[in-house]
Amino acid sequence: MSERICSARRWLALAIVFPLLLCGCRSLVQSETHPALARRNEPITSLAVAPVVFPVARSGQGEDADTALRDKAGLVARHLAEAFAARGIEVVTVDDLVRAAGSDSPELAATPRRWADLAKREFGVDAVLITTLRRFVEREGQAAGTLRPASVAFDVAIHAADGGALLWSSVFDETQRSLSENVLVAGQYPGGGTRWLTASELARFGAAQTAEQAPVRAAAGGSSGVGAQP
Repeated sequence: MSERICSARRWLALAIVFPLLLCGCRSLVQSETHPALARRNEPITSLAVAPVVFPVARSGQGEDADTALRDKAGLVARHLAEAFAARGIEVVTVDDLVRAAGSDSPELAATPRRWADLAKREFGVDAVLITTLRRFVEREGQAAGTLRPASVAFDVAIHAADGGALLWSSVFDETQRSLSENVLVAGQYPGGGTRWLTASELARFGAAQTAEQAPVRAAAGGSSGVGAQP
């Protein structure tokens, strides 16, 4: 009986959400186009994903919070690489970029321009993607119910590989909400808001929304994917 009730509730939730989604949804990614993009003559058809960076630690946060973010950096970078590859463009992964940098990798992290120069020289890509991971909090509980929902925040900046100019930037800052809190927002989540996501699922969702808004274009007649270009 309880399974039937849960199933009925899910269908009811979807019946409510679907018509509202057809009317349009507020994007969960806030983005900004910068002047250098308007001056660009060629589309962005390839990019390299640089290692994730972190905000300057605030007083009282301590090393544990910093370590928790660093442990999730590779996961977020992978979600973004896969999301942009799904748009049909060539993607150079963090691992490939760091491998090309070799012993110079720590110094390159100082500025986006250095990563851009390396990506252009070694891989010939159009742009480099710099991510700042600000929050990655795992849910407390299970998919069916939670004491604390997952919460993820990251900024993305796309810089031209040739010169390092900032082309486009975005912010994803989301703590999962229930259908009763905001049906239009919750209905966009994987599962239509009928379950509580893990932080990884929420980050993957944010990466997909970020890539969907980004000013990139699949190369005509070319292949796409995640990995180093020849």
